[in-house]
Amino acid sequence: MKRRFSSMMIAAAAGILALTGCSGGNSNTAEPGGSAQPAGQTVSSSTPDAGGNLRIIWWGNQERHDLTSKVLDLYAKTHPGTTFAPEYQGFDGYFQKLTLLAASNNMPDVVNFYVGSSDSNQFLDKGLLEPMDQYVENGTIDVADIGENTLSGGRGADGKLYGIPLGVNARVMIVDPAAYEKAGLTIPGQGYANWEALHDDLAKLKEVTGAYGADDLFNINFTLAYYARQFGQTIAAEEKGIGFDEKLYTDFFTYRQGWSKEGLIPKMDASLSVKNPEESFLVKGQSAVMVAYTNQYPGIVKAAGRPLQMILMPGPDSDKAMDVRPGMHFSISVNSTHKEAAAKFISYFVNDVEANKILNANRGMPVSSAVRAALMEQFEPEMKAVADYMEVVAEHSGPLDPPAPAGATEIDKLMVDLEQQIMYEQTSIKDAYAKLTQEAAAIVARNKQ
Repeated sequence: MKRRFSSMMIAAAAGILALTGCSGGNSNTAEPGGSAQPAGQTVSSSTPDAGGNLRIIWWGNQERHDLTSKVLDLYAKTHPGTTFAPEYQGFDGYFQKLTLLAASNNMPDVVNFYVGSSDSNQFLDKGLLEPMDQYVENGTIDVADIGENTLSGGRGADGKLYGIPLGVNARVMIVDPAAYEKAGLTIPGQGYANWEALHDDLAKLKEVTGAYGADDLFNINFTLAYYARQFGQTIAAEEKGIGFDEKLYTDFFTYRQGWSKEGLIPKMDASLSVKNPEESFLVKGQSAVMVAYTNQYPGIVKAAGRPLQMILMPGPDSDKAMDVRPGMHFSISVNSTHKEAAAKFISYFVNDVEANKILNANRGMPVSSAVRAALMEQFEPEMKAVADYMEVVAEHSGPLDPPAPAGATEIDKLMVDLEQQIMYEQTSIKDAYAKLTQEAAAIVARNKQ
């Protein structure tokens, strides 16, 4: 599950970017003292051509690092003249590192982003990413087997394409069948019809686990947008900054506060201690339910060491609330000196069958229909389960929300700060919503000037 930074660290990052504006020339050396890794770095003995030395940065666990490094090796062997200087780390601290790289005019050529998230939007707002439309139009980036709905997730509020999706994912509820059986419960194969039905089951599952019924189901970065979609609302809006009303916000946090006090889900401190899905309470056997993205499911099952099952997110109206979304993107630094080579590599990364056999859908189901068809036979049971689940979601989902407006980064950070104030009982839900609406509107107005 995507984790968030503390409010203090987010504010510091925003301050650095505000001073930076657009980054300067791009260096081909790693940040001094940074986490550039020699493993996976490729060197071609051929005479360099227009490929050059591409710096590339991504986040993930060790498995992702190893798989991506193998693809870099393969690309360098088949594309003489291109070398790589890879940098990678876990998600915690990833965007802080990018902020420091931007401040020192040292952004890598190819950057792992999630266009539309608050972490990534701060770089978009400052013009640090290269629009990629021209590379699609001239054929450097091949999107023939990638649907427009999938591509649309990489567009900014201005309609320009800033990221090529590396895989498609969906939200999923993961449950422990053994715990359900021990509690005498039946797993709802198509998901819970409403949140109240889930609440009732969690009380029984808590008795089985001896700790919680579920991990944190109401992480604001993960669940609020889904919850809003259930009621025909959106998390962001062009004019007011937020697209949900006070009742929805109140109901959401009333659930979260109540379930936390009942011990059905962890309190805020315990939730923040979970740094990645493999460390979840479900994996440890201390809960029986969690929410995640589909690409995380195989790793969660492996870490748990026992059978788990995927079901749709809870209702009501989950059909319109579910969506199929890019798991993450590759973007190009606006001041890269190797933009054409970076675009060519990104196209290879999403379209080459041999490369994707290595990657094995680690970042989500391949975005290319041709690649998906070619990989089905090699998928292990957990990945085949993901592919089957994605087919179900495709039949039970709505369109993606519109791109967030300029200023959404500040609003998202404000929402995270207010989330913590509510859960630590430093403010009321009503006062938090009043502050959110007032400041969100001011942020939108300021960004329109």
